[in-house]
Amino acid sequence: MPEPIKAFFDSYRDAFNRLDARAVSAHYQVPSMISSASGAGLFSDENALTHNNEALCKHYAEAGFVRADYAVNLDLAQGDDFHLVDLQWTIAKTEAAPDVFSTTYQLVKRRGSDWKIEHVCAYSEKRFWAT
Repeated sequence: MPEPIKAFFDSYRDAFNRLDARAVSAHYQVPSMISSASGAGLFSDENALTHNNEALCKHYAEAGFVRADYAVNLDLAQGDDFHLVDLQWTIAKTEAAPDVFSTTYQLVKRRGSDWKIEHVCAYSEKRFWAT
């Protein structure tokens, strides 16, 4: 994984480890989309995205969240402005076994911006989504 992509996901993980919904949201472009077995969420404005991440961080806190860590399953550069990454996440909790799931992220760089998440495919997650 190239260093800028690793630094991006380290920052994303660290935002979750602080349960800082606004910092989590800062890693997404607007609009962005999250797909899961329970449906899709389209975040066309920052308020909707932040609301979702606030609910998610609250859910994690109430579930005994301790820490999130990731391992790379797949890393695929798609030219200079797109990158596909599949991560296996481990969510440690105080009173329960960790949650382990994988998620695919489509990253994009537009108009000289930093990397941002454009689409998330939560294909193996059983976690809560506020959408």
